[in-house]
Amino acid sequence: MDNRVFLFPLSNSLLFRKVTLPYHIFESRYRKMIKDSIDQQVPIAVVAADPSNNYEGAICVAGMPHILTTYADGRMDIYITGAVKCRLTDFDRENPYKVYHYQSLEENLFVNDSFSFELESLRGILERWARHFLQDQGQRQNFSSTLEDPEVLINYCAVFLLDDVEEKQEVMEAATMRRKVQILLRAVGPKEITLGPFLPALRF
Repeated sequence: MDNRVFLFPLSNSLLFRKVTLPYHIFESRYRKMIKDSIDQQVPIAVVAADPSNNYEGAICVAGMPHILTTYADGRMDIYITGAVKCRLTDFDRENPYKVYHYQSLEENLFVNDSFSFELESLRGILERWARHFLQDQGQRQNFSSTLEDPEVLINYCAVFLLDDVEEKQEVMEAATMRRKVQILLRAVGPKEITLGPFLPALRF
């Protein structure tokens, strides 16, 4: 695999390392992108859409797509698991989707006792979220077991507890676990998630 990524700009979704997210692909250029990604083994980088259409220097996460369903008209349901955090460097080409070169970014994911309490607090909030949104007990147990990995815990918090894309981006771009925790605590508390018209709000 070389240091190229195919770009998938979205206005309301970001990818995180070790997090799997579903996508419905309907535009012809992005259907081609998915097929080319699999054929050429080039990862797809999910980036926040930029009105300037210039992504040089953008920080994002990329991963390989997997096709779940292909419809008769060519639309696809896929999922991507975030694998590499990268900074986009120089533009390669657009044919018909954008291709960029990238530089891999490393993070300091060390966890020490100074913020272990905050991590446990975030885990508790996320498990409360799961009790409301994951109806199947087996799903909840599997979800809870993945939270043993602090990176997964932090990234799931960003995906499921934050509504603001800029706040998600801030967590994703942060280079240390401590900084990610600080951003999440600032953004999450106090917070309220509406469960629907017939259920009380979930507050934490």
